[in-house]
Amino acid sequence: MLRTAVASLACLAAPTVAYDNGAPNSKLPVLGWSSWVALGPGAEHPIFDYCDEDSVKHAIDAFVELGFRDAGYHHFHLDDCWAGGRNTTGFLYPEQDHFPHGMKPVIDYAHSKGLDFGLYTCGGDKTCVGGRPGSKDHWTQDADVWAEWGVDWVKMDWCNSQGEDIKTTYGLMSKALNESGRHIHFNMCEWGKENPWEWGDSVAQSWRMAGDHTGVWSSTKQQIANTMAIPANGTGQAYGWNDMVRSFVRSFVQFLRSIVRSFHCFSLSVSLSL
Repeated sequence: MLRTAVASLACLAAPTVAYDNGAPNSKLPVLGWSSWVALGPGAEHPIFDYCDEDSVKHAIDAFVELGFRDAGYHHFHLDDCWAGGRNTTGFLYPEQDHFPHGMKPVIDYAHSKGLDFGLYTCGGDKTCVGGRPGSKDHWTQDADVWAEWGVDWVKMDWCNSQGEDIKTTYGLMSKALNESGRHIHFNMCEWGKENPWEWGDSVAQSWRMAGDHTGVWSSTKQQIANTMAIPANGTGQAYGWNDMVRSFVRSFVQFLRSIVRSFHCFSLSVSLSL
């Protein structure tokens, strides 16, 4: 088992135990970029539920060239856009016409640029938007193939999960990741349904604390209000963080020629505080 318990920092509100399984850049809130509604083929505008090898590599290059990696933003994540199906033995493979060489060369490319690489999945049988294969009843298979590819971070959403228990399901994936032989950061995305700040640090390093953020001020205010409603002893600690969901910043998107579309809200809030 990779998971070890470590004492939290003394400056936290109350003595707690944090979740450290050795995943890179997980002690503090994840700083990075997510591909949601961000990529497109060639010079085309971003296309919903789209990613391919070329667009991902171009985005990685832009992310580094614009200085984000050197500023401390180490994570590069693909959201619901990449999975193609399962083979006859049940193992995942990427969308074959978009990733003709598979996922590993893309992930290796991110690593060669000094970035940690994340992938999306879902706790149900299908993903939220693309209807791509979810991880239900394939916990070990999926964790093992991600480890083989070199994945550093996994987000698991909660769509199409009827009849499943949130804590049980996330516990199953956490166990599978920790038994995969690779140190993988686990991000839960059950939208705050079961108050994950109360129990998430037993199975994951980060967890969504509310529903989706959209690119309007009213949504931003609601996310702030949701965060403020969490008790002080549940607001985060080393290796255990509330995820305020990516923050859409459309004017910045145009400046970056539609390459960089969204930042995790922690990234935005930290950068603005410097």
